[in-house]
Amino acid sequence: MSSTEAIKKLETSNQHLQTIIEHLDEQLADIRSDPRLEDLVDDLEQLFYTYLKTWIKSNSEVIEILSKDSK
Repeated sequence: MSSTEAIKKLETSNQHLQTIIEHLDEQLADIRSDPRLEDLVDDLEQLFYTYLKTWIKSNSEVIEILSKDSK
């Protein structure tokens, strides 16, 4: 796989991850409606958000490295 292809795949991955972040509240709605899990949902949402943002940051760093190497 060339650097250009890898960059495109990472950019696509970042776009999908951003979409997940934007809809995270909706995705957790079922869990939020369960009274047994009520206290955990906010922590779970924050954990998912942080994980996804870290993943995007890592992808972005790799994109930057690949972009420099391909020049």
